[in-house]
Amino acid sequence: MRTPLRLTAICRLAVCFTFACGAIPAFAASFDCAKAGTGIEHAICNTPALNELDGRIDNYYVRAMADLPVGQASALRTEQRAWLKKRNACANNSGDLKACLEPIMKARSTALEDIHHRAASDFDAAVSLIPDSPVNAADKLRQYQTPLASAWLVYLNHFVPTSGVTAQEAHKYHQMALEGLRDDDFAYSVMKDIDSDPKESADRKVLTLLRMNIERVDYQYDDDDDRPYVHCFIFKAHGDVAYTAFGGMYGSSRDGSAPVCKPQDVIFDNPAWTTLDNAFSDVLAKVSQDAGTIQYASYADWRIFDLHVTVAPEDYLTMTKKPGKNESPVAEIQNWKDEKIWPKAQRERALAAIEPARKATAEWLQNDLGWTAENGLKGADNIVNQWLADRMMFIDGSGWTGE
Repeated sequence: MRTPLRLTAICRLAVCFTFACGAIPAFAASFDCAKAGTGIEHAICNTPALNELDGRIDNYYVRAMADLPVGQASALRTEQRAWLKKRNACANNSGDLKACLEPIMKARSTALEDIHHRAASDFDAAVSLIPDSPVNAADKLRQYQTPLASAWLVYLNHFVPTSGVTAQEAHKYHQMALEGLRDDDFAYSVMKDIDSDPKESADRKVLTLLRMNIERVDYQYDDDDDRPYVHCFIFKAHGDVAYTAFGGMYGSSRDGSAPVCKPQDVIFDNPAWTTLDNAFSDVLAKVSQDAGTIQYASYADWRIFDLHVTVAPEDYLTMTKKPGKNESPVAEIQNWKDEKIWPKAQRERALAAIEPARKATAEWLQNDLGWTAENGLKGADNIVNQWLADRMMFIDGSGWTGE
């Protein structure tokens, strides 16, 4: 799959977060080794293999608990306590402590990983019922007491009243979903500000609460073998307010993982678009070095744009010109003066890639979506121009200075 230019640019920055560049996180012991007090704890801290296993066990346990219904979560908690007693019984083993601990811990790690995957799959299946069977979805989600399930129930009350989720329930679930953010002071304060702002619509508040809880769960944008996003139906259902709620919001590097879903079609995987994307990569990486963390919001919004084009391309048949720009993005590229920022050879490569991308988009709209030739050309022109305009606003600084 094409790596989004957003991620390409992020990964070229001097500071690169592992989640943005696809690095696999290392696991460490679940407790502070400086405070290890028992022989078991010292063995775990002093043995790399056991240290990693302990981290994996804790990771899968926490993730499973976050996705299990109340009854199953309670049972797993009891099971985990019993397992800890079994593990700690290795202290009575007169032989090699590592030899006793390692097979027990490996087996538990494997078991918890399986529980986690099954729990995540069951929870996602419940969410997937929302578009066609909201009553059944609500019944299943009520079995959970997790922040994300609570946020979905708030969503159902607000957007799908036929789901049967009452206002009284929604109030309770709203508090639970909000409390789930409390261990992240920044996210919690942002959500509180949005919640209390009378200028914000109720739709935006509900969707932002949902977004903030989704991004705390281990959904993956780029890894097709991992847990897929299941909330993508909301973009077709709610349009602009959903794109806003799930796009750039924090003004910091955490916008780099905005949970906006993959594009719903392959147009941006087309070789012509890949060429255009690559033609801008060098200048965007260069500008990003001085843009500050707030620019992660731009990368998030570019992902939103890709998604929007594939979910509702008809929105790009009619477009309003953005204020503050007196020339087209193509003319701005042609008239660019600062060779240090953007050398002529790079600009010419970008200009040469524009028309093939426009042609590929028109063909997609006509051949795949059944548009007329006239509408296909108009839609393609607007889509490409908007894509270019967004990047030119980033390159010239007007998108982040307000000029």
